[in-house]
Amino acid sequence: MLKNYRRQFVMSNMLLSGTVLLITFIILGVGMYRSDYSELENTMSIILKPWNSQSQRSQERTERGDAPDIEQGSAHRVNTADRPQSRPKNEPEPERGEAFTDIDLYANFITVFYDQRTNEMSYISGSDNIDDGIVSAAVDLVRRSPDKFGRVKEYRLFYYKEVTQREYKIAFVDYSYITSRVLKNVLFLTLVFIVSMAFIFQISLKLSADAVRPLESAIEMERNFVADISHDLKTPITVVLTNNSILKSNPDMPPDERSQWTSSTDMAAKNMMKLVNEMLTLSSLESIDRTVEKERVSLSSAAEKCVLQLESLAYEQNITITTDIADDIFVLSTAEYTERICSGLIDNALKYEPEGGVVEVSVSKSKRFARLTVRNRGSVISSDDLPHIFERFYRGDKARSPQKGHGLGLPIIKQITELISAQITVESSPSTGTVFNVDFESCE
Repeated sequence: MLKNYRRQFVMSNMLLSGTVLLITFIILGVGMYRSDYSELENTMSIILKPWNSQSQRSQERTERGDAPDIEQGSAHRVNTADRPQSRPKNEPEPERGEAFTDIDLYANFITVFYDQRTNEMSYISGSDNIDDGIVSAAVDLVRRSPDKFGRVKEYRLFYYKEVTQREYKIAFVDYSYITSRVLKNVLFLTLVFIVSMAFIFQISLKLSADAVRPLESAIEMERNFVADISHDLKTPITVVLTNNSILKSNPDMPPDERSQWTSSTDMAAKNMMKLVNEMLTLSSLESIDRTVEKERVSLSSAAEKCVLQLESLAYEQNITITTDIADDIFVLSTAEYTERICSGLIDNALKYEPEGGVVEVSVSKSKRFARLTVRNRGSVISSDDLPHIFERFYRGDKARSPQKGHGLGLPIIKQITELISAQITVESSPSTGTVFNVDFESCE
C-alpha cells in the first residue's frame, strides 16, 4: 500500500511539475523566437548601411552619363571582393545598433541594389549557387510589398528593404538562418527540461519518502495497538466465557463459591468497559469539528478534589500524596476537562510509583499561565519512550512496568489540553523522577 502511495505521489508531482515546466518553456521559447526575429530585422538593417557610399557612387556615375556596369533590366552579381571589408583589429568595437562589417556575417545574406530609373539591378551574395532568376523574382515581389521587413514565402526568404527616390536597397536571408537559431533554442530548452525533470524526480523520491515515514510510523503503532488491545480484550473475554461455563456446568454450586465466580466475571466486564470507553473518548476528542466553550474554572479546587478522590487508592498502594496548591487560581477551561487532566495525571503517577513512594501535586501561577505539576520520583521513562508517550496508539508503559494500562490515558490528556489551548510537557530523569507540567491560560 505504501509503495503504491509513493508511486502515486511521485507520478502526480512529476506530472504537475512537468506541465508547469513545459508551459514555462513554451512561453520562453516563443519569447526567444520573437527576440531572434526582431534581432534579424535589426541585423538586416545594419547589413545595408555600409553600402550607402557605394550607392551614392553609382548614382553619381549615372548622373555623369557613364555607362553602367551591366545591361538594364538584368541581374548582375558584383564581385565579392567589392563587399565591405572587415573592421581593422585596432578599431574599437561598435555600439549595438551601429553598422558592423564582419565578412562572415555578410556571407549569410544577399544584398540587392535596384535602380528605379534604369532598372539596373546588382547584388552581392556569399554563395555562388544563387540563381539570378530567383533573385529577380524575389526583388519584384518585395518591391510590390508595402512592408519594410517580412517574408517571401515562395522562395523561403526573409527580406529587409530601404527605399529612396531612385533606388531600392534590399537584404535577403534564407529561412535556415533563423531556423538554425530556433533549433538551437529548442535543443537547449529540451536539455534543460530533461535535466530539470531528472532533478524533480530525485526530489520527488525524497519527498515521498519523507511523506510516507509518518504514515509508516502510524501504521506500525496501529499494528502494535491492535495487538495490545486484542490481548487486553481477549483476557477478560476468556474470563467471562470460562466463568459462565463453570457456572452453567455446576448449577448446584454453593452461594459463596458462586459469588466468587460472578465477582470475577463482573471485574472482567468492567475492565472491558473501561477499555471501550477510553477508545470512544479518544475518538471523540480527535473529532475535527469538535469545539469547546471555555469558562472560568478554579484549578486549585479541581486539583484538591482529585487528590481527595485518589487518597484511598494511594493508601491501598502505600503511597503518600503531598500537595502544594496555591489558593484561588483560575484558568480558562471547562470543569470536566480540568478535573480529568488532574485526575488522569495523578492516577498515572500512582500507577508507576513503587510502594512506599511519594507523588507530589502542586499548582502555581505566573503572569500569563497557571501551572499544574505532578511528580513521581520512583519511576523513570526511558529516553526512547519519552518523545512518544503522548502519541496515539503508543504503549508508553512498556519501559516502566507491564500491563499498567491500555496506553490511552496520556493520549486522551494530550487531546484535552489541545482542545482547551493548554500545553503539556514531560521530563524524566533518575535525579528528578518523572514530572508532568500543564500550563493553562490564566484567568483573573
